[in-house]
Parts: sequence; structure tokens; C-alpha cells
Amino acid sequence: MEIAGKTLRRRVLTALAVFVVLVVWDYAAGSSVEWVVNLLVPALFFLFSVLVDLGIERWLRE
Repeated sequence: MEIAGKTLRRRVLTALAVFVVLVVWDYAAGSSVEWVVNLLVPALFFLFSVLVDLGIERWLRE
């Protein structure tokens, strides 16, 4: 399944990578892991990347 020219699997794996980086960063920094932030940021990243790709796709068609 494709969303704006990229597969759903690729988008989910990218969002998962963002989540892992945030958790590792929190752990390495010695602060407590902020789970709400670490779960919201990848979801927003996923949404933002879809919207940007849709905008670029639409802009290139015109």
C-alpha cells in the first residue's frame, strides 16, 4: 500500500526509527524517559511526512 508515493511499511519503519532514537537519547542523557513525547513525536512525524509528500506530489502535477 502506498501513501503519496512511499510504501506504508517504509513510513512506519521511519516513524519507529524516530521513536527508538528518542528513547535512546532520553536514556543516554540520563533523564527519565518521557513516554508521551516519545509516542507523539513519531506519530506527528508520520503525519507531517505524508502531508509534505502529498503537497510535493500535488505541486509537481501542476
